[in-house]
Amino acid sequence: MASSSVDATRRQSDQDGRQQAGRVGYRAEPAGELSETIVLVNRSLDPVTNVELWWYAPDANIDPAEHEDVFLAFSTVPPCTRMAFDHRAVDAYLLNNLGIEQGGAPLRAIQFIDSDGRQWSRDPTGLRAATNERDDGQDVGDDVPARQEPAEHCDK
Repeated sequence: MASSSVDATRRQSDQDGRQQAGRVGYRAEPAGELSETIVLVNRSLDPVTNVELWWYAPDANIDPAEHEDVFLAFSTVPPCTRMAFDHRAVDAYLLNNLGIEQGGAPLRAIQFIDSDGRQWSRDPTGLRAATNERDDGQDVGDDVPARQEPAEHCDK
């Protein structure tokens, strides 16, 4: 009996910890033959910080024996905000900084830190504690190549 109570408490704690992270997501929308527009949404009432977009790029100018991912990082996604990344700016960033041709690197995941300081990763298979480490990429601070607008279905 005590074991099931501990399990229930653990499940509730895990659920509470995932509450904000579960309201942060992304999708890639086709934008021409080889490009995609990345849409990142924070539907929570708190900002997420240290946000990273991760691309799978085994053909980039990096050592594939070390890793196959590259990233673009920026400071914050404000509360209740939708960000649409200009595909031309993303394509130019990947080409100029990492030597990746247009369409040569699909978006693999996003990574961010929630308001409680926990680091999360979301990919097409779901949400989990983050494990990616920064190796190749760039932190652009607040100079994000994205249009910001209010997010729909925010939990206000």
